[in-house]
Amino acid sequence: MDIFLIIIQYVGAVSFTISATIYAIHKRTDIIGALVFSLLTCFGGGAIRDIALGQLPPYILVSREAHYLALVSIGVCLICYHLGFIKKIARFADRHQHSFLIEFTDSLGLASFVVSGLEVAIECGKTDFVILAFAGCITGVGGGILRDICSAEIPSVFKKHIYLIPVIIASVFFALTYTKIPELLSVVIAIVIILSIRMLAFAFKWNLPIPKTEKDEVRNKQEESSRELIHK
Repeated sequence: MDIFLIIIQYVGAVSFTISATIYAIHKRTDIIGALVFSLLTCFGGGAIRDIALGQLPPYILVSREAHYLALVSIGVCLICYHLGFIKKIARFADRHQHSFLIEFTDSLGLASFVVSGLEVAIECGKTDFVILAFAGCITGVGGGILRDICSAEIPSVFKKHIYLIPVIIASVFFALTYTKIPELLSVVIAIVIILSIRMLAFAFKWNLPIPKTEKDEVRNKQEESSRELIHK
């Protein structure tokens, strides 16, 4: 299980790094900004988890494996930022900010880090249901929240594609079943739950309802008027 956990962490780090680097390019940051966004996305949630669980100093600062993960993330970020010319990647980021590639890599990183957070909590002796669910959720979404805050954005977890729902479902499922069925099976099912719901939400544009304001209604009417003029 330890080897599987390490593999999951590397898969999550690479996946989150790719999506974070493309996000940074879309925001027109330089290479330092891209590196900070990548490291925040990969390790911010884990740092919040460790502080909340009283595991100090955080895993990222003391674990040799975490240091290797950070080096891998930095390397992937540098490659993504420079490979194929920056302008080409920037155009791709503009046109495909919500493309299948970006959504899938982000979802894969999300699923990997949620499971990683759950496993780390168990290794720390935290078996309480609420603590496990919290550890999985914050490890998966905490880094993305910090990244969005640093870029002056409302965290995407709060506004699009049912981001947090699959994380909660998978974390709760794992916390309830990992002692009753083989732990590896619980891990695999949790990953499948997150990937399935996230990609379905992307494909069918599922979102939680958001209250509409007068500005939204005015904008919708203007868009309808524009469409009618085009058809005429």
